[in-house]
Amino acid sequence: MSVVNDVLRRGYEVTVRGAEVALALPRIAVALERLADTSDEVRRFVTTLDKEDVDVARETLERLAEAVSSLNLVVASLNTTISPLQGATERLGRLVDRIPARGRGRVLDVPSGPQS
Repeated sequence: MSVVNDVLRRGYEVTVRGAEVALALPRIAVALERLADTSDEVRRFVTTLDKEDVDVARETLERLAEAVSSLNLVVASLNTTISPLQGATERLGRLVDRIPARGRGRVLDVPSGPQS
C-alpha cells in the first residue's frame, strides 16, 4: 500500500506543478514579448550611436566607477569607526531610559550671565 500512496502523492505533486507552469505560460509570453520589443529598441539606439558618443559614455562610466570605488572606501572607513561605538550607544540609551520621568517636558530657567 505504501508504494501506491507514494505514487499517488508524487502524481498529485507533478500535476500541481504542471498546472502552475501552465498558469505561468501567459505571463512568460508577455515577458518575452516585452524583452523582444526592448531588444529592438536597444538595437535601434545602438545603431544611432557614433564613436564620440561611445567614448563619452566610456569616460563617464570610468569616472563613475572611480567614484563608487572611493565611496566604498569611505563607507568601509566609517563602518570601522562607528562599529565600536554601537555598544556604547546602546548602553547610553539604556541609561537614559532609567532616568526618572519627572522634569521631562519642563523648561528650566537658566540665567544667561552673571547677575548684578
